[in-house]
Amino acid sequence: MIIYKESYNKGDKNMAFLQNIFNNIIFPFPKLLKASRTINKKIYRLNKSTEEDPYTYEYASNNLNIEDKVLLDTLNDTIEKKKTLEDKAKSTLIAITISTTLIANILKFLQDINGNPVFVMILLLTIGFLSLLYMVVAGLLSLYCISEVNSVAVMYPEDYLLSEEEKKTQIADNIEYNFLNNLKRNNLMATSYKCIIVSLLLLIVFFIISSITIGFGFNSQDDVPVFKNELEVINNRISALEDEVSTDKQHMISIQKDIEDIIESENITRENLIIISKTLSRINEIIEDEPNSISEEVINLLLDLENQLGRQPVP
Repeated sequence: MIIYKESYNKGDKNMAFLQNIFNNIIFPFPKLLKASRTINKKIYRLNKSTEEDPYTYEYASNNLNIEDKVLLDTLNDTIEKKKTLEDKAKSTLIAITISTTLIANILKFLQDINGNPVFVMILLLTIGFLSLLYMVVAGLLSLYCISEVNSVAVMYPEDYLLSEEEKKTQIADNIEYNFLNNLKRNNLMATSYKCIIVSLLLLIVFFIISSITIGFGFNSQDDVPVFKNELEVINNRISALEDEVSTDKQHMISIQKDIEDIIESENITRENLIIISKTLSRINEIIEDEPNSISEEVINLLLDLENQLGRQPVP
């Protein structure tokens, strides 16, 4: 029973760990929205506070024993913190712009590649799109931090004419207001950074999968000349045959010409080239064994190859 309990606890910890990663890094938007709503409610209560219904400070104080200089220094700190967060947001926007352009170009480059299997292409496009999406969201959060959360509370000259208690309350209100808005800015930037991290991780996965497929596969366009040369060799061998097989010879050359057109087309895929390679290897074996004749097997192989490549057989 103890073993089962320990195993169960480990399972709970692993599940909690994965859930924590998902909620805090992969999809942190609900937590951001919830935190923003909570802060907005506090700002609303602060703005609507009265002597009869005073606001309870969390980050400031209007205690009369605190010197004005201390409160004003704290207020200035909140203003400087706002500027720091905005500068970070601007710097992040520059990096995001460059990264977004890079990812978009990678996706465009990927669309021009026809050598990978379909499921690999779909996987890479999905990962690339998600990477681009997270980077765009990161940029939007940074932009929102700069453009929308831009209010700041300061002391105006007439505020210093207030009584000592009212003045301290005004300074405390300004500190609390700025601190709450800085919390919103900080949450936005933190979520923006998390989106950037996820985007970069997806980009790393993208490059790993691309490297593996390139390493274990081959570049279709690089192999086109090889297969074209093999077809030319077969054509030359057929052309050298006796006249009595001229009908079959012309038939085969016509088929090979169609296949040559397919090989040279831009839509050639890795699967196509694998089929072509196997078929040509078999044809070469047959011709080596029977160099002075065209067997039905060769004709059938070429016809099958043409059909598999999506072309109609020559009548």
